[in-house]
Amino acid sequence: MRTIMRRSIALVSLASLFAVGCGTSSQPDTDAAREYIRSCYSNPAITLDITLDEEPEYATIPKIPRDQLAKSAPDRSAACGVRVRFTWRDENRTTHDDWVVWVASDHKAVGWSSNPDRDKWRQYVRSFAKK
Repeated sequence: MRTIMRRSIALVSLASLFAVGCGTSSQPDTDAAREYIRSCYSNPAITLDITLDEEPEYATIPKIPRDQLAKSAPDRSAACGVRVRFTWRDENRTTHDDWVVWVASDHKAVGWSSNPDRDKWRQYVRSFAKK
């Protein structure tokens, strides 16, 4: 009887782990990053292909890099960085970009940085984390 009860508790705990977070918690952050990119390229003459194939890197980032913020923008914090690789086309020009979009704890994008470290982007995000 105890064995059956333990197995039942274990199965319920395991099921709640998958239902509550892990796989679905990053969706609002990746959606925010995708919409942020779209808002930056709102010209109808531009074709935009966005690839989000990795989970966000979560860290407490007290101040995102200032280089890509407007000079008048206040310092902003972020809860994660989302790598966004995308291609945009305008007439005869095709450009491939690789950005880190900074997303706040309210799941709103607050800025972006060019991704200088490409596949080591997670280390780049963590380098701004509060220590």
